Amino acid sequence: MKRFGICLVVVLVVLNLVAAGCATASAPAPAQPTAAPAKAADPAAAKAAEPTKAPTAAAAAKAAWPEKGKAITVIVPSAAGSPNDIWVRLVAAYMEKELGVPIQVAVKAGASGQIGMTELAKAKPDGYTLGANSLEQTIYTYLDKDRSAPYDQNGFSPIAVGLYEPFGLVVPGNSPYKTMKELIDVAKTSPGKIKMGDNGIGTPSHMAPLLLAQKAGVEFAQVHFTGSGEQVTAMLGGHIDAGSVLPSSSQAQFKSGDLRPLAVFDTQEIAEFPNTKTAQSMGYEVVMARTLGWDGPPGLPADIVQVIAAAMKKVDNDPEFLKKATEAGMIVRHMDMAEYKKHWSDSEASIKLLMPAIKSEQSKQPTPAPAPTK
Repeated sequence: MKRFGICLVVVLVVLNLVAAGCATASAPAPAQPTAAPAKAADPAAAKAAEPTKAPTAAAAAKAAWPEKGKAITVIVPSAAGSPNDIWVRLVAAYMEKELGVPIQVAVKAGASGQIGMTELAKAKPDGYTLGANSLEQTIYTYLDKDRSAPYDQNGFSPIAVGLYEPFGLVVPGNSPYKTMKELIDVAKTSPGKIKMGDNGIGTPSHMAPLLLAQKAGVEFAQVHFTGSGEQVTAMLGGHIDAGSVLPSSSQAQFKSGDLRPLAVFDTQEIAEFPNTKTAQSMGYEVVMARTLGWDGPPGLPADIVQVIAAAMKKVDNDPEFLKKATEAGMIVRHMDMAEYKKHWSDSEASIKLLMPAIKSEQSKQPTPAPAPTK
């Protein structure tokens, strides 16, 4: 009996536990407290919480170019040691600092710049091959159809102009011609009497007096040299009556009085031609300069162009660079891409009018003797 009583108690306890569990399971859940109304979202916090957007293609291109450690080559289509070569090397030293990569200068002279510009026009448009475009010379090479240049204005990607050096009409210090009017008056009464020097057929130094002759209705006896140094020497020796020169090649002679400028072929007077009026102000629409810009091959991506252009603008405004350029007789006149393109179109229109006269000059030159055969 005692054992039976114990078992009965155990069974009753278990039954009570089961009943309690069932009651708990069937009872409704207690009500949750009402949540406080949500606050308005904080715009700043929401923006900060947004996932970072992927960079645009333009931003990615800027970040990727130039690749660290990869050199940029700048083609100089002029002779080593020429004013163009000197300018490029000076600019390149400062562009290296801005772009953070080495810049190599490659001289590719010959055929009035056509050899170097042809190589640039055919280069891969990745930004690692650029060129120093001597604009007026380049225009001449593709306007002269006999040269068969494989490019025209659309054959390059203009970036920016850094140097603009106008030519001027200059006479020896002891010349009887005190003004440009006096010289032109003699040329009118005696066509071909005035012997006018230049730096070679088709150079902007040659184009300037041709343009003056057209505007004034006169004829000069053009004497062609191989460069400014040779021309200045001839003027100092009294072998020519006048010349078309750059101020950078004549500063010492201006200061000594051995040469005297009569007019500057620019839209404004400049200190480098001291006390000299523009041909424009004297009634002759003659503007001719040595324009040097940086170009890329055709198809150079716009983002890369922007990076190079921004670097050039910084260099052209760098006081240290400007000081060195001035000491070297260089005239820094920055043009952005839009200004560069307009200047290109204006210059092409002007030079196109001179091509018949240039071709006429070429026809008067003796035909070079054929190279001897082995």
